[in-house]
Amino acid sequence: MLDHSRLPEFIEQVRLTPAIWKNRDYGIEKAHMDEIWAHFGHTFDITAFTAEEAESQWDYLVRLHRFMNKEAPDTAFRIALPPSKDRWTLADTLIADSLELFFKNRLNELLLVSKPSESSV
Repeated sequence: MLDHSRLPEFIEQVRLTPAIWKNRDYGIEKAHMDEIWAHFGHTFDITAFTAEEAESQWDYLVRLHRFMNKEAPDTAFRIALPPSKDRWTLADTLIADSLELFFKNRLNELLLVSKPSESSV
């Protein structure tokens, strides 16, 4: 499991790896994504250094981010969630609420589909 004290560093490393949060745009093969996640597992000392565990940590952050943006439609998000992963427990709700202040803006940059601003046109 990811050490909570390294969460900001983990999010920043994901930000620097657009293959993760823009996977839909790049269409990266699963084998290559597994290599990326294995690297994350090793870098962040995630249990057993497995790609699956590192990816599941990111998936959980994606779920928490969805809860932080309850009002946003599904089309506003870069990463779609399978319906089975959309079930919330009281613990998930409390975790999302407690992390929202610290990580919502950073996660919004990565996970919400951005609209062009006047300065980007």
